[in-house]
Amino acid sequence: MEQVQGPVTHGRGSKSRGIRNPAASTGLDHAKIQIQWLSAPSRTQKVIDHLQNNQADCRVLFYSDGKQLHSDGDRPSGKDKVSICAVIAKYIFEGDEEYKDHYKAAPEKFRDSTNNHINRLHATGAGIMPQDENTVQNLHGACFF
Repeated sequence: MEQVQGPVTHGRGSKSRGIRNPAASTGLDHAKIQIQWLSAPSRTQKVIDHLQNNQADCRVLFYSDGKQLHSDGDRPSGKDKVSICAVIAKYIFEGDEEYKDHYKAAPEKFRDSTNNHINRLHATGAGIMPQDENTVQNLHGACFF
């Protein structure tokens, strides 16, 4: 019997492994979800809280020499920026009522969104705009040491 070649795929993720729609099995459409940061300032506050409590993560995320061991002996949560963002995303979204099911199914999407959000906060130099002066601290002020 002659073996028939299947269609050529070009590395299109799950389609090349024979799964037509990975979201169909869970009933959630993860590809279309937009993670909202502005509608829930508590998520941004969790980013700031994590960074305030993990100064070594700030060094890796915001400074070019951040991977060097600092004199305080504090170690970062991950080996690089991407793995630190994965830790922060887990901290934020694992218990988030709106996103926890989506997070379990596609944690890499939340890691990338967290990374993008941190980069936007850092790139503007403005951090976040608090509703009043006691609500939220500026991200740069929280991580400046």
